[in-house]
Order: sequence, then C-alpha cells, then structure tokens
Amino acid sequence: MTDELNYEFVNRDGVKYHLYFMPVYEVYPDLVNTYSFSIEREGTTPHTLDRRIASTVADVLHRFFAKIENAMIMVCDSTDGKQHQRRNLFDRWFHYYNDGTMATINAEAGEGDYELLLSIYFKKNNPYRQQLVKAFSELLSRDFYEIVI
Repeated sequence: MTDELNYEFVNRDGVKYHLYFMPVYEVYPDLVNTYSFSIEREGTTPHTLDRRIASTVADVLHRFFAKIENAMIMVCDSTDGKQHQRRNLFDRWFHYYNDGTMATINAEAGEGDYELLLSIYFKKNNPYRQQLVKAFSELLSRDFYEIVI
C-alpha cells in the first residue's frame, strides 16, 4: 500500500499491479464520496492464473468500503476489446466476496465500435444510497447511456 487510495503488489510471476481510486465527486458532486477504481498491470508479460490476485483486490476493496459512505464506479472500456471479460471477472469476484452488504448497478454505453461497461458499487446501508442511484442514473441519462440491470 502506498496510501489509502493507491496500492501496489507483485504477483507470484513477478508482474506488478497498481490499484487506485480517484475521486469522481469532484466532477459530479451529487456522486458524494464516489471514486473510480482502476486496476493496471505493468507490461504485457503473460502470467499463469493466480487466485491471490482476486483475494488481494477483495482486501483492498474491503478496506475502501470500511467507510460506509464510500461508493465506487468501475469503467471497462473497449480499447482492447476485453471489456466484457473484465466485467465478467469483476462480477465473479463481486459475487464470491460479497457478504451480502454490497449493492451494484450495471450500465452500458457506447457509440459505433466503442463500448463502455459501467458499474457503481456501494454498501446497502450507505446513507447516500438513494442520492447515489439517482445521480448515477441522471449521469447516464444526461450522457445518453442506457442502464442495464
């Protein structure tokens, strides 16, 4: 961990990963305490399946959501054509590690060959839950995105 919003780890094959949160509420104030979440790996070296990656990401997210008011938006874009694989992987992690306290809403957007898969995650007891759902929906509608649940 480099700080509470930036993390780094190296998997068993020596591949370095960066996980980080960036505030969304600075641009969209109605998305109170909402951060975007990104996972980036250094290089393009292939590596073997390492289940510890999932548990490491889950631990980082558990720490993040320890503050009940926090919410997270994850965006999977189609620049490399792997947006569906990334969302499917994250959905599997979410369902495996969710202890029943988390909620999510998925959305899709795009034009032509460009596609975005967006998700917002928050604790079910988040005091801003209704505001977050409304703000996420308005953001999507304003930008001509259609919510897919």
